[in-house]
Amino acid sequence: MTLTQLKNSVDIVHIAQELGLQPDKNGKCLCPFHKDKKPSLQFSQKKQIATCFSGNCKAGTMDVIELVKKFYSWELPEAVKWLTPKANGYSITDITKPIVEDYEIIYKKLAAGFNTGKEYDKLKYCIVFPLRSEKGHIVSLYGRSIYDNAKCKHYYTTNRKGLYPNYPNPETKQLIITESIIDAATLKQYFNLSSETTILTAYGTNGLTPEHFKAILYLQQLEEITLWFDGDKAGNSATAKYAKELKELVPNIRISKVEMIENEDINSLLDSHETEILQHLFEKRRIIHQTTAEKEISKTPIQPKKTAKQSYTLNIQPNHTIYKDESLKIDVFGKLDLKDLSRLKMTLVVYKAANLTQTPSRNTIDLYHDDAVEKLVRKIAEKLQIGTSVVRNVLDKITRGLETHRLEKQNELPQQKLRYKLRDINDADKNKTVALLQSKSLIETLTKQLQATGIIGEEKNALFLFTILLSHKMNRTLHAVVQGTSGSGKSHLIGKIADSMYDQNKIKRFTRVTDKSFYNYGEQDLCNCGIILEDYDGLTEEAELAWRELQSNGKLSSSVSQKNEQTGEITTGEKYVFGPIASLVATTHFRIYEDNESRVFVIAIDESEAQTEKVLEYMANKAAKMVTDDQELAARKAIQDIVYMLKPYKVKNPYRLQLPKTTKQRRRLTQMLHDYIEQITLLHQYQRQKVDDTMLVTELKDIEIAIDLMFNSIILKTDELDGILRQFYENLKKYVESKGKDYQFTRREIRQKFRISKTQMQRYITELEELEYIHKSSSGLRNSYNYKISYWDNIEKFRTAIRKHLYDQIEDYKKKSN
Repeated sequence: MTLTQLKNSVDIVHIAQELGLQPDKNGKCLCPFHKDKKPSLQFSQKKQIATCFSGNCKAGTMDVIELVKKFYSWELPEAVKWLTPKANGYSITDITKPIVEDYEIIYKKLAAGFNTGKEYDKLKYCIVFPLRSEKGHIVSLYGRSIYDNAKCKHYYTTNRKGLYPNYPNPETKQLIITESIIDAATLKQYFNLSSETTILTAYGTNGLTPEHFKAILYLQQLEEITLWFDGDKAGNSATAKYAKELKELVPNIRISKVEMIENEDINSLLDSHETEILQHLFEKRRIIHQTTAEKEISKTPIQPKKTAKQSYTLNIQPNHTIYKDESLKIDVFGKLDLKDLSRLKMTLVVYKAANLTQTPSRNTIDLYHDDAVEKLVRKIAEKLQIGTSVVRNVLDKITRGLETHRLEKQNELPQQKLRYKLRDINDADKNKTVALLQSKSLIETLTKQLQATGIIGEEKNALFLFTILLSHKMNRTLHAVVQGTSGSGKSHLIGKIADSMYDQNKIKRFTRVTDKSFYNYGEQDLCNCGIILEDYDGLTEEAELAWRELQSNGKLSSSVSQKNEQTGEITTGEKYVFGPIASLVATTHFRIYEDNESRVFVIAIDESEAQTEKVLEYMANKAAKMVTDDQELAARKAIQDIVYMLKPYKVKNPYRLQLPKTTKQRRRLTQMLHDYIEQITLLHQYQRQKVDDTMLVTELKDIEIAIDLMFNSIILKTDELDGILRQFYENLKKYVESKGKDYQFTRREIRQKFRISKTQMQRYITELEELEYIHKSSSGLRNSYNYKISYWDNIEKFRTAIRKHLYDQIEDYKKKSN
């Protein structure tokens, strides 16, 4: 089924209704992609498009596929998979048919295909790749299973032989060796390869075969081998092993490695980053073994440098470098960029040494851009009537000299110091922490330790927020908003949670965020960071947008103006800030913009009298030195040790939970529920079954703990009233009920009873009136009013029903397992 067939087989208005949008009879509804008070999203059933006409929205005009992609922040394959079962006249099996309209036919580029098993049962339901002989013939096959629950992911035909994607080109100068065939296939699609660069795959971390070594020995022009393996323990070990073996095999070849982000592989990187990350990592690759010639060069000074055939000088100054030999004199203008080592942009003024009065060739060029350099070589050679080989060699000498000088200067720069010094954890503390992580009382002990850091009450909320912020270390991060009135202890709570993280350099705390501040970070500055916003209320719309993008997409991308320091020319460039991030935010707002709220868990601070008494008692104990700062510090260090010992894993959850159909934003909240269950599984990683040492398996106990901790957040997302307002309304109902359900009350009366400010009271009354929970019953003196409760809901009954709905599903799973 093509994309056009898919679009023609669904109705955009019906799909919008499935997404929870409610177009009116004129086809208009509130736009979910920006703060929309007046319906601005217009649907056209005739054209099968949706257009937002608000000047504040960037959604523009969308077909049905684009609508689903934007709504769920999905890529194309996810949106297509979701829409396909809803298409009229097509079955679910059509998903396996290629959608090729307007897209490159990938199977032709990779020589890969999908095997349904009808004709070849050996690699059933696998993406199949051919392994080729030296002559290019297909001699065996590799299959990658598409099923998550498959017993094995990798299959080969009997007597595996051949290489993927093929034997390297004999003219190869740069050889990249990946860990897997899937990695090689990804690089072929998304990585810019020069004509002299070839990709070759190993068959796993133990998969460099004699056939690989034989192929490498045939490459007479080979200059460098780059090992590009996964960033996990196995990948790093394999890199060290093969670097040593290759050095013995080809001692005169440079060996380098691409340093991957911890526990990431090439494909997982593309789940959270743009494809530019691959080029960035490759350009930052590290040399493991130099050739003998390179070692000699590094020992000798750059200036002056002589060879048997020709002598030359290269005088490098901060902004003006002079090169001179028998053939050419070149002035190189420009300041060396010590931060961005991926570029070497300079201005060259080239003279013929025999005729310095001749008009020179003037050009600005990035010396790391091979194609541009080759064009410049021909241009200079033609203008100055000199051989291209002479010009090419001179530019190579200048480039090598400048980059060596730049590396020396960079090493002289003061190294950036960590803001917070990481404390050492000795073996005794590690053993003690592992024993705790293996203990069945882990949750109870961790709850007590959090209280001992100075968090008073809020036991479940504290542990809930701790596990959310802990996700900053993991592959899938989480976010939470803490609601409460001024002075209720919101900032204190999230501050104590933040203090409990091990690496405080990865925890960034802000009381204020300007419009563009998030965009001005370096590419990796926010990667796997936990961010604390002590006052969300002050965020501008621009800052909110950046915050939302970091939460949803794990990155910020912006088009920026850049000034060339040499020429003053203003050009447009791209800037990226990569995540992912985890976050905790405090707010006094009743209502949070729906598009922001849908991405986060929401909890409400306990503002009851009982909680107030607990806080006051703790203050008294601290004043009496019954609780000391040293005791709080010891508890904090114990929790930091737990954070230190926990590592990221993939998680397999074989259980499916369903929220009640009345739940708002049911799809997204269900996904958040499963994400949080994954986080609880990670907390118990020392107690859970592991698959291939890379994946944890969720147990029913994890689901029970997750539901118990996030239950209040589920209720808040389901309840019409937010957390602060719900607490006030429940107290109001108790007060009125004690005097009779028909009792009429005034604002002043309630304000004095609950000791709240006039402004806060105004917000409560206005909100409850708008939602029709209370109404004005009569007028009093001086334009005052009496109020009565209109709607006596039963929140406890509501809570009990949802809790029963969830735990009944767990009990069903327990019965099936028995």
